[in-house]
Amino acid sequence: MKLDALEALKVTRSNANKRFPNEEDPRFVGDLLFPSLKPKFLLNAPARVFTIGSCFARNIELALADHDGIELPTSAFSVPESEWEFRPNGLLNEYNPGTISQRILSAVGSEDEPEETIVKTRDGFIDLLLPGGSPVTFERAVERRSEIRGIYESLVSSDLVIITLGLVEAWFDEEIELFLNRMPTRQDLRSQPDRYSFHRLGVSDALPLLDRAFGGLVEAGVERVLLTVSPVPLGTTFSGGDVVVANSFSKSVLRVCAEELSQKYPQVDYFPSYEMVSSGGLGAFNPDNIHVRDAVVRRVTGHMLDAYFPNLVSDSGTNGHAPDDANVARSGA
Repeated sequence: MKLDALEALKVTRSNANKRFPNEEDPRFVGDLLFPSLKPKFLLNAPARVFTIGSCFARNIELALADHDGIELPTSAFSVPESEWEFRPNGLLNEYNPGTISQRILSAVGSEDEPEETIVKTRDGFIDLLLPGGSPVTFERAVERRSEIRGIYESLVSSDLVIITLGLVEAWFDEEIELFLNRMPTRQDLRSQPDRYSFHRLGVSDALPLLDRAFGGLVEAGVERVLLTVSPVPLGTTFSGGDVVVANSFSKSVLRVCAEELSQKYPQVDYFPSYEMVSSGGLGAFNPDNIHVRDAVVRRVTGHMLDAYFPNLVSDSGTNGHAPDDANVARSGA
C-alpha cells in the first residue's frame, strides 16, 4: 500500500479504530480483542460452508455445527478409531501452504494423488498426504483417498469456503515433487535421504503456492472465501532454534500471505481469528499452550457469524461473547 500524504491524513481522520484499544474500548471484551470488521460479502443461512486447513479449521467447524442453518460437507467424513483416534474427520487437516494448495488444485482439477505417496512400513501403509493415522492396508489407503475426493466434490458448490493457514514448516518429496502433510518415517529418511527434504517456507515460497490455489478456486466459480491464520502454534520445529521464535516466523509469513491474497482477490476476505485469540495470551489456550479453549473458539466464531451471516443469530451475543462468559480466556471456564 502506498498513499500520498494528504490521502493518508484523510484515511486516518476517518478511521474510528486507528488507536489500539484500551480497556474502555468496546473492542476489548472479556480479556480478548475483537477487531471491527468490514465484510466484503454477506451470506444468508441456510448456507453450505466448506472448511480447509489446520486443526483450528476443525475447531471452527465444530462451532459452526451448533447452528441449524449451516451445512458442513467436511463433517460427513470419518474414519474408524483404529485408523485415527482423534476427531473423526481430523484426517482432513491440511497444515502447510504446499498441501493446502495441492488439495485445492486437485479438487478443482479432478486429479488423483500419486500412489507413490502411500508408503510401506513394518505394520502396513501410511499416507504421507494425510496428517497422521495408523498404518492400514494399501487397499484401504486408496479407498480412503477416494472418500476424501468425494467430500471435496462439494467444494466448488459451497456458498463459503473457509481456509485456515497453519504453519510453514513442511516435508517435500523430491521424486514426485509434492509437499507432504506428515513427516516420512525415520527409517525412510535414513534409507532414502535424497528423496525427502525439509522446507521452511518464506513469503516468496508460500505466496505463489497459495496464489495458484486461490486463482484455481476463483476460476472454478467460488465467489466467497474467508481466509484465516490459525492461532495454534507449532508443536515442534525442525528449523533449529527455539520453537517459540520459529512459531513467530511461521505466523508472520502466513499473515503476510493472507493480506496479499485478500488484497488481490475480491472474492477473498481476511478474518482475524489469529489476532483475536492471540490477544488473550496464554489464557486463551488449554494447559498445553497449544490448543485453543473451546469457549474462546465459540466466541471468535460468534464474532464471525455476527459479521458475515446477518440473518443467523449466533449464541455468542454482540462482539462474539456471551454475558456469562466474559472472563473465559483467563478463567478457563
